[in-house]
Amino acid sequence: MSNQLAERKTESYKIFDKIAGTYDFLNHLLSFGIDIYWRKKVIKNLPPRKNLQCLDLACGTGDLTIVLAKQDSVEKVTGLDMSKGMVDIGKIKIDKKGYAHKAAMQIGDGVEIPTADELFDVTTVSFGIRNFPDPQRSLENMFRVIKPGGRSMVLEFSIPKNPLFKGIYFFYFRYLLPFVGNLISKHKDAYSYLNETVEDFPYGQDFADMMVKAGFKNVRYEELTFGIATLYIGEK
Repeated sequence: MSNQLAERKTESYKIFDKIAGTYDFLNHLLSFGIDIYWRKKVIKNLPPRKNLQCLDLACGTGDLTIVLAKQDSVEKVTGLDMSKGMVDIGKIKIDKKGYAHKAAMQIGDGVEIPTADELFDVTTVSFGIRNFPDPQRSLENMFRVIKPGGRSMVLEFSIPKNPLFKGIYFFYFRYLLPFVGNLISKHKDAYSYLNETVEDFPYGQDFADMMVKAGFKNVRYEELTFGIATLYIGEK
């Protein structure tokens, strides 16, 4: 990782503050709506029990937080994000959708995770851990805050293995996505930065090994949509 990229990660929440207003629209546009399918994959892998206490890290505007709150098996979900702009929008969405009794959002650090040990059944982070300045420490704290028998799930971008699809993917991610994203968000390089974090971040077995190092058992992962994204699952 370059020093410049590492420095930007420590203050990436400031970028998200600036693009919060267009974030949801661009998410759905630039992913062609596939992000909705990816979140459903997370839900399908929730532990098969009731009254789940969930913590959604780097929750952004709360898309996954809200999907978790919709599940009958979930009693409470807390969304945590460093960006006030994103959290403010998320709170409005939760209220409008009628889930304020089950879902809450607050400003908080997804690396240090300022909560007590063994408090949650589930921790999730979707498309956020690559922006953390210390993803290994975040995984260690995810392990710390889940109960024995709990589960942590990480949904993150990855790089396709198929040479043809990989070529198309890189063209889209390096040129089209940053151009459209920066134009609509009116930010000079937010989506260029986000692309850099994808290519720089470990994925597949490399990331699974990080979860094992953090203490997780039964670590597994599933490539989604030709390997554009990967869902990682680990248990305590």
